[in-house]
Amino acid sequence: MIKINLVPADILAKAHNQQKALQLGLAGGAVGALIVVVSMGFVFRLASLERKLADHQAEFKRLSAVVDKVKEAETAANLLKARLKVIDDLDRGRRAYPYFMSDFVRSVPPGVRVKSLRTVGGNNNPIKLDMSAEARSNADIASWVAKMEESGRFSAVELGAVTTTETPEGVLWNFTLTTVYSPQL
Repeated sequence: MIKINLVPADILAKAHNQQKALQLGLAGGAVGALIVVVSMGFVFRLASLERKLADHQAEFKRLSAVVDKVKEAETAANLLKARLKVIDDLDRGRRAYPYFMSDFVRSVPPGVRVKSLRTVGGNNNPIKLDMSAEARSNADIASWVAKMEESGRFSAVELGAVTTTETPEGVLWNFTLTTVYSPQL
């Protein structure tokens, strides 16, 4: 069998070109549709990520507020601790002087009279004492210095100049004494 093409060649070429154009259009449309689908996938993914970012930022703001409150609470707690420490130090210092006076009075022998007493320090620190006193005898002075050194609470006991004075009651020994008292609370 013989085929005879009765259609002119330019009409066949034109139909062939139209068919190729249609195929290219369909292929281009398919590629375009594929690009649109992929792009839409990226757009939806971007939208999802933006929602997550917004959620995370909201959570971050909420937690930042909580962190700020915690920092404020820590600052307030540190201020309270500092105040309590000051109050505790003052309380201990307040207790130091009654103990000091009790120990000091026990150390003074009967023949000694303290004329002046000056203290420096306290509040959990050693108390430095400067005093002037008079005694009936040299032995009373020596007894007092020995008692202070033996007590363990008085240290660096230094006896100053000793002078004598004649009085109607007899001879009085005037002297100065410095020492350091360490409170044991």
